[in-house]
Amino acid sequence: MSITTVGNQLIHYEVLGRGKPLIFIHGWLGSWRYWWPSMQSLSSRHRSFAFDLWGFGDSSKTPTMYMLNAYVEMIDQFISQLGISKPVTLVGHSLGAAVALAYTTRHPDSVDKLAAVALPLQGAYINERLFNTDPTSFASKIMKDNFSEVTSEIRKTDQQAMNQLAQELSQHNFLQEIEACKTPTLFVFGAQDIVIQPPGEEVQYLQSLGNTRYLVTMDECSHFPMLQEKAKFNRLLMDFIHADENLTDLAPKEYWQRRVK
Repeated sequence: MSITTVGNQLIHYEVLGRGKPLIFIHGWLGSWRYWWPSMQSLSSRHRSFAFDLWGFGDSSKTPTMYMLNAYVEMIDQFISQLGISKPVTLVGHSLGAAVALAYTTRHPDSVDKLAAVALPLQGAYINERLFNTDPTSFASKIMKDNFSEVTSEIRKTDQQAMNQLAQELSQHNFLQEIEACKTPTLFVFGAQDIVIQPPGEEVQYLQSLGNTRYLVTMDECSHFPMLQEKAKFNRLLMDFIHADENLTDLAPKEYWQRRVK
């Protein structure tokens, strides 16, 4: 376990590998731990970091820090405290995807590429049970898959952090931030996700934003594609990171399904 401090706040993180920096940011359910398979997969070419947002895992539980702006600043502080060289690649999931997108739009020169997994494109796409349910109950009622990387850590989540951030993000429309973001971006959604509704009519809009955007819907996946389809997800992530800026060079989704069988 590694710890760094920002003021009087503790940030728990883990790091693995060597190479260009890659930072993973978890979502409402769980902690850094469910990124471990991806960190292992990419460690041969990247120095991979994953940290617990405040209110989650083993980081500080301070309610005044449970807000989007504080989490965006947390990324900047984390990079500064550990002396991570910029630009970095950010990989965020659900809440973490929103935080990573917000950081990227505010600090475009600090981010080389962005991967947003299960990003709530609109506030209405967030499952309302996140607003007032405790984390363990939410997971038991909503999650069909029992991933140990999630269930072993979810008890550490401060309910106020989960509820408060879900309520705050429910007021956001992230399509505007996506349009403002010029950083090459990969969007990944699970077609069976009932925690964050995958895009509907927004698909054509996202695909029309130009060759710096790429969208993949993993048809058999729910909320945790990085755990449900580990090999497919990690290969997709690796190829995205190492593609040039014209993302049309990436293969269509059907190719991913064929190549990993």
